[in-house]
Amino acid sequence: MAKSKKDKASKKALSYGNLYSQEAITQFLVNFGRQPDTDEVLRKAGIARHKLRNLLDDDEIVQAIETRIDALLATPFRIEPSDSKEAELLNIELKEWYFEIASGALNALLFGYSVQEAVYEIKPESYIGLQWIGEKPMQWFEPKNDGRLIYRQDGFGTQHEVDQIFKFFLTRRKASYEQPYGKALLATLYWLFFFKQNGFKFWAKFLERFGSPILLGKVDTSSTDDMAKALLNAHAQSVLAIDKDEDVSVLTSSSNGASAGTSFDLFHSVLIRQIQKVILGQTLTSGTDGKGSYSLGQVHENVRQDKLKSDIRLVQPTIQAVVDALCTLNGWSEHKVFLGEKVKQLNQEQAQRDVSLKNAGANFSDDYFIREYGLQEGDLKEVSETEPQPKLFSAIPRRAFNFKADINKLSPAQQEVEELTDSQPVIRLLDQKQVNELVQQSETPEALAFKLMQLIPEASESEFTVNLERALYTADVLGYVSASEEK
Repeated sequence: MAKSKKDKASKKALSYGNLYSQEAITQFLVNFGRQPDTDEVLRKAGIARHKLRNLLDDDEIVQAIETRIDALLATPFRIEPSDSKEAELLNIELKEWYFEIASGALNALLFGYSVQEAVYEIKPESYIGLQWIGEKPMQWFEPKNDGRLIYRQDGFGTQHEVDQIFKFFLTRRKASYEQPYGKALLATLYWLFFFKQNGFKFWAKFLERFGSPILLGKVDTSSTDDMAKALLNAHAQSVLAIDKDEDVSVLTSSSNGASAGTSFDLFHSVLIRQIQKVILGQTLTSGTDGKGSYSLGQVHENVRQDKLKSDIRLVQPTIQAVVDALCTLNGWSEHKVFLGEKVKQLNQEQAQRDVSLKNAGANFSDDYFIREYGLQEGDLKEVSETEPQPKLFSAIPRRAFNFKADINKLSPAQQEVEELTDSQPVIRLLDQKQVNELVQQSETPEALAFKLMQLIPEASESEFTVNLERALYTADVLGYVSASEEK
């Protein structure tokens, strides 16, 4: 009696699963209690998350990813406050390990999450620094939806929660309660990679079959083997001699060869554009898509900057966690790390608008300038209310109505001069009789100034100067008149 096929299938499955070996039991213990990966793409593809690393062997995918990595690594960083000895030491540590920390943290973009381990040592300068820091295999760790990080003892069954403050640094991308492993960008690219690789395989087989023509010989039954040998030699020698009663024809793919090549080119171009669009957010890096205008280039440059800012937001918390660990271990004060240029680009249109509003009488707060122009606390000087405000020429009338200016047809600048003149204090002048007596009693200009000082001791400097100039002018006139009468 034949055995059941069901029993054979079950034994075959068990043998393939290695359930009878110690290795299988260890693997079972590792996976037991582990939260399953709920990524739909990985589930349908039937691969583990760390196996997505195979996608990095594709030339187009790795070229686009390297573009984002290079942009991040070229981004400068700074430590604030920067005027301390601790900041100088932190800069030394980050400059040495920035590449490892940034590139390791950015792998969370590709795989959903990444884990880095830090090893410390005492430096010759007598502070605790980094001896080594780098990314560990992600399959050794399991992020939980409550923020914990589980370490699975290098593949063995034992598991325990690890420290995320000093020893291990977890970076996750778009993690949620349902998907604590994060969203892997390479998972989105999996099917594009799959069709691209299999498309090349199909194209290679097609060229192998139809790249060279197939010779078809028609002969009698008795000489079939001889014709076959002659056709094989013809492929190498390109020469074939046959009898007049025999016939040789060439089989090519002329019916579908051109269309197949065009279809493959279109298929390949679409896949490349899709890969670039997923990773870079645009398709203008390797080609212009038939346009290449300046406006289109600006749009794609803005998209590239947006991707760089997104990568900075993903990596910066991990770098900050490393800095916080070093500060805590050494007992230093808190320091912040910033990625990107310190000077904020000035928006010309906004600056001109703010100048117009300021001239129109609008007052902006310090918080506005700090937020919009990238200033810091202390850059703006606070003006005291008791401190006199200098009146500047703005040539803009402050009043809604000014009948005097309207009647005299004064310009805004002339009207402002009139207002400044009217606001000056009144200068008291001596009458003409006092001036004449002062001149008659003085023989020299020095004596005239001395007697004038005694006459108006409480006068201001401006008031004294005006009266002195008036008295000197009167003395000159009287002297000129007296000289004329003597002649």
